[in-house]
Amino acid sequence: MAEARMTQTQLVRTLAEGLEVNNKTARSFLEKLAEIAIKEVKKNGVFVVPGLGRLVRQERKARVGRNPATGDR
Repeated sequence: MAEARMTQTQLVRTLAEGLEVNNKTARSFLEKLAEIAIKEVKKNGVFVVPGLGRLVRQERKARVGRNPATGDR
């Protein structure tokens, strides 16, 4: 049985409690971090959060889509 993953709301609450700030401030922090990460990955192809991990842009070949209702490609 797989464990339930932490939701964004749970992450915001945990961060807010740990930093002793309100939920709105913690959510703003996460949103800004995500915005910076996306911008940096688009610009440089990689974004590193020391001690946490890295986001790397990955190029993939296009896939053929299917409509399961009709079986068409």
